[in-house]
Amino acid sequence: MFFDDKPKVNLRGKSSSSDRQLLLARAQRERDERQRQRALLRAALLLQSAARAHMALARAREAIRSEFDAAVDASLAQRVEPGVGGSLAAGFASLVRQLLFFHAAPLDDGRRTWLLGALVEALAAEAAAAPSSGLLRASLTPSLTASLVALCLQRLAAAAAGSAGSAASAGSVASSAAPAFGSAAPPATDSLPLELRAA
Repeated sequence: MFFDDKPKVNLRGKSSSSDRQLLLARAQRERDERQRQRALLRAALLLQSAARAHMALARAREAIRSEFDAAVDASLAQRVEPGVGGSLAAGFASLVRQLLFFHAAPLDDGRRTWLLGALVEALAAEAAAAPSSGLLRASLTPSLTASLVALCLQRLAAAAAGSAGSAASAGSVASSAAPAFGSAAPPATDSLPLELRAA
């Protein structure tokens, strides 16, 4: 009665160190897989965000390019300087800001060339009419002017590198840089005030 000879059964199951190692390895693989899935999700979200930002920027540039073209067409149709409905200075400053926002070479090379020609023409006319006023020059802030000059220098360097220094190709680059629209061309050098002439 006190001595029961029946074998005792362990209901816990056989537990060995190899089973424990397999369980830990499986748990580690599952953790690694979840971490890989999270990294893939973050990468997909980043790519989608970049694509949406790129498309939104392209749409905004196209809208500003259309506004620029409309302002130029309106000023050419009325044969007045940019800034219709406002001051001449504000009109040019607005056009320079717009061009700096959407400019993409070579698509906008004609727009840039036209704007620079019209700007030089307007500065020369302002200097000849009222040398002391300088409203147009004052509206073009140093940062706007520096950005516009940097853009032009980049395009000049690219054109110089593309032409490889030959005189024949330099002539073709100069002829292809003619304004794509608008009839405003830079004035002759002798009609410019001394301060605007090239040294």
